[in-house]
Amino acid sequence: MDRENSPINSILEQAACIARKSKEATRETEPTKSYKGEQIKELIKFANDNNLWIDLSHFNITYMDRGGENEVFHDGNVSVVKLNNFEYAGDDLENFFIRITAHNKFFSNVPYQMIGFSYNSQQEFCAVLIQPYILAEREATEDEIATYMQALGFEMDYYDEYHNSDYEVFDVAPNNVLYGIDGDLYFIDTQIRLRSQLH
Repeated sequence: MDRENSPINSILEQAACIARKSKEATRETEPTKSYKGEQIKELIKFANDNNLWIDLSHFNITYMDRGGENEVFHDGNVSVVKLNNFEYAGDDLENFFIRITAHNKFFSNVPYQMIGFSYNSQQEFCAVLIQPYILAEREATEDEIATYMQALGFEMDYYDEYHNSDYEVFDVAPNNVLYGIDGDLYFIDTQIRLRSQLH
């Protein structure tokens, strides 16, 4: 699942740039329109032009679960593969790229890598993400999560929501944070937004 031989150095950064440029172009011509449809068209073109389609049937992976935005698979070894349908990005896919980039900044022990695009079982256009598979002893406790987030400079708003000057991190519930067999915490599936988007 390594895309090092891809002509694209960093799919995530380039896709984020495409989503941002598409948003700016749409805003100029139709300021009240949702950006998502045009952004998806541009990303499909990007995938076609650069051979970035992922065919999961070529991988030895096992279906694990489905959530609000992800279909999750395991390679039986070291990685989890997620097909993310951009559901939680709302009307602007830039939110998705902001979230993934911020996740990798704050939770670098369990980073996402974007390896391409695919369609999920519902035939929804998706980003294909891989993430390390975590050997967990249990879910983290709320107190452990709070201590960790405070050490990162975040303040608690609610038991599963935190903020700093730039970001709001939510859905930081025990089922999204694992206590690894090595004693570290792994934030595997939180939501992150820029605070400026909320005010």
